[in-house]
Amino acid sequence: MKWKVNFDINDVNFNLVGYCASSFIEYVPKKNGEQLFKEWYIVFENDHVVAYVPVETIKKVEQWIKEKVVNEAGWADSLHVRAEEYNTDYFNFAKSISEKDLSKFSNKELYETYKELRGKQFLGHAYAISTTWFLDSDGEVYSNFIREELDKYLCSIGVNDHIKVIEDFVLLTTPIKENFSQREQLDFLELMELMKSDVLENDKQLALEKHYKKWCWTPYGYIGPAYDINHYIEDLKNNAGVENIKELIKIERERNFNIKTTQEQLIKEIKLPESLQHYFAIARDIIYLKDYRKYCIWHGHYVLDKITKEISKRLTISHKQANYFTTEEVERALLKGIYDEGKLNERRKFCVIWANEHQQKIYYGDEATKIINNLDIVQEVVEVENGFVGTCAYPGKTRGSVKIVNSVLDIKKVEIGDIMVSLTTYPAFLSAMKKASAIITEDGGITCHAAIVARELKIPCVVGIKKLTKFLNDGDMIEVDANKGIVRKI
Repeated sequence: MKWKVNFDINDVNFNLVGYCASSFIEYVPKKNGEQLFKEWYIVFENDHVVAYVPVETIKKVEQWIKEKVVNEAGWADSLHVRAEEYNTDYFNFAKSISEKDLSKFSNKELYETYKELRGKQFLGHAYAISTTWFLDSDGEVYSNFIREELDKYLCSIGVNDHIKVIEDFVLLTTPIKENFSQREQLDFLELMELMKSDVLENDKQLALEKHYKKWCWTPYGYIGPAYDINHYIEDLKNNAGVENIKELIKIERERNFNIKTTQEQLIKEIKLPESLQHYFAIARDIIYLKDYRKYCIWHGHYVLDKITKEISKRLTISHKQANYFTTEEVERALLKGIYDEGKLNERRKFCVIWANEHQQKIYYGDEATKIINNLDIVQEVVEVENGFVGTCAYPGKTRGSVKIVNSVLDIKKVEIGDIMVSLTTYPAFLSAMKKASAIITEDGGITCHAAIVARELKIPCVVGIKKLTKFLNDGDMIEVDANKGIVRKI
C-alpha cells in the first residue's frame, strides 16, 4: 500500500490531535455505510508532527466528499452552521476559563475543566473536518471543480480572458463575514486614533492594556508564545506617522459590505447560474470557517496551556511534559497521583500513533521506527526545468528576494518587498506576510491560510508547490507569476 504525507506541522504538541486520532475519523462521512477513511499514522517527534494516509484512500475520500457537497443540497450548509456554533462555544468557554484563578481549583475541578475544554476543542476542530480539511487536502478537488465550472460558464458567454477568470474566481471565493484578523485590525486602528487624541494618558494606558489582553493570543499557534504588551507599543510607534486613520477605519468597517456588493454586481453582470452561486457560497463558507476554526484553536491552546501549566506545578513535572498527556492520563494523574513521567518524555521525543475509527495505539522506540520505515511512502517529484508550478490564490506578478519562514523565529528575517516562502502559514506569521510582496507555500488549496491572507492584502500568492523549500534558500532572487501559478529563479 502506498502512503503519503497529509499534513506536516512544526511547533506543536500532543494537544493538537494525539489525544483523539481515532475520533477524527468518525467525522468523515461514510459512503453507503462504509467508512472510506480506514486508518492513518501520526508521528510526533520533538514538537513536530507528520500525518500519513493511504494514497488511494485520500483520493476516494476527497472525491466522495466533493460528491456530497455537489449533489446533496444543504448538507454542507448545515454542516458549516453547526461547526461555526461549536467553535464559537469553544472560544467562549476558553475565554471564561482564562479569567479564572486556576490555582484555587481543586484537582477534580481542574481535571473537569481540562476535559471539557479538550472536548470542545475536538468538536470544533473535527465536526467539519471533511470540508475544511480533507476536501482539498490532496488534489484540491473542490477548488478545481468550481474553477473549471466557472471557466466553462464564462467561455459559454464569450469570456475567454484568463486573467478575468482568475479575478472573478478570487472575488467569488472571498468570504464576506468578518474574521478575527479583521476585528483585531479595526480595534488597533481605533486604538491608534485614541492615542492621537487629547484623552488622559491614564485612559490611553488602560486602552492599550485592554487591547493587549483581548488580542495577545493571536500568534499563539499550538505552543506559543503570545504577544507581550511591548509588541503593541512597538506597533503604535511604527504607525505613529499614519495620518488618515479615520479613513482607514471607514475602509475596514465597510470592507465586507463592499466585497458583498461587488460580488452581487458580478453575479448579476455575468448572470451566474444559481447552482454555481451555491458552489461558490459553500467555498466562501469553507474558507471563512477554516480560518475561524484555526483562530479558535490558537485561542484554545493559549488557554489550555494555562491549565497544563497548573497541572505541571501540581505534579512537579515540566510544562512540556504536561502537554503530552492523554485526557484519561490527566484524570489518573490529578485524582490518583498515577502517571509515567518517562512515558511522557518518550512520547515527546518520538512516537507513532496508529488509528482507525474504533481505536488508536501508540508505539515507541524501535517499534515505532520499524513501523514508519516499513511504510511505502510516495516521494513528491518536482519538475523545475520550466519553473515551479502551483495554484494561483491571488493574481499578480513580482520579483524579489526569498525569505523562508517556517517558524515564528523566522519572522524577523522578512523585510518589505521580500517574497515569503513557507511550508504553510499561520496567524503568527501575519506581521511578516504584511511586509511581503508575494507569498508562496507548499500547502495548497484556496482554503489555506496563505490564500486567505493574500486576498486581504491583495498580493500575488501561489500555493501548493510541493518541496519548494528544499530548492530555495534565503536570498535567492525569484520571479512570481501568480496569474499562471509559476515561480522561477532569476
